[in-house]
Amino acid sequence: MTLATDWIPFGRGVRVVQTHDCGLIAVEKPDGILSHPNPGEVAEKGTILITGNYSLEEEAFHVRDGKGGIRRVYLLNRLDSPTSGVLLLSVDEGLASVVRKMFARSQVSKKYVALIRGRGLRTPRGTWQDQLAKTKGPGGGVRSEAGTGAPAVTVYQWMRPAGGTLPLSLIQLEPRTGRTHQLRVQTSTHGHPILGDRTYGDFDFNKTVGSARGFKRLFLHAESTQLSFDWQGEKIEFKAAAPIPPEFMDAMVAAEEPKGKGAKAPRRGSSTPISPRLRIRL
Repeated sequence: MTLATDWIPFGRGVRVVQTHDCGLIAVEKPDGILSHPNPGEVAEKGTILITGNYSLEEEAFHVRDGKGGIRRVYLLNRLDSPTSGVLLLSVDEGLASVVRKMFARSQVSKKYVALIRGRGLRTPRGTWQDQLAKTKGPGGGVRSEAGTGAPAVTVYQWMRPAGGTLPLSLIQLEPRTGRTHQLRVQTSTHGHPILGDRTYGDFDFNKTVGSARGFKRLFLHAESTQLSFDWQGEKIEFKAAAPIPPEFMDAMVAAEEPKGKGAKAPRRGSSTPISPRLRIRL
């Protein structure tokens, strides 16, 4: 039996990538789509993850089921509007509570990919450990700053540089904590801001490497989410993945060297292998 999702009015470009009969749903959210509506703001039609009334208290969308009833679709985690990738939902309230607690305890494995400034890192693989604190940003929005606050831990893995001499690299990021804007702040703090980040990024870098070549998005993508838990006497193993968006590949080959010349490796760690999966995609 397959969990039906055709009654859920998803936003523009949102697609289901995995489901489980227990009531768990994984979707791929495009960049520019809100995970949920912002209080007091009227959003353009189709720009919210799901069309329907949203309860901040329940963290759930109230959706008509086509049979005269209202069903709830619970939002289990969030992605910033400019970030694309895997998001988890549940149609069961009890299950939603279990999985949310797993996210809070950092028991969910999440992997992201990003395009960052620089053709290499000092070490190709490592761990960033910082302290992040929330502050009020321009217009009353929330932003994070490094220096004080709660611990933020991210494991990073350099993957490969862009073609030609473009000062750009593909990196994989595994957040071990879930702070606000964690990956965007940490990449910037450690000297490698994400391409297209208008809040924590490098304005000149975004302009000359991004918008000047027609790339306007934030190049951060939640590639996969994996979790394992017990539910009603059953061991649930759930993994969902969303392919790296084509814009990433387009940006990586935007300035390829002439034939016969390969992309330059970073100063150190040039022997770092590239996974077959990424080699095929990129």
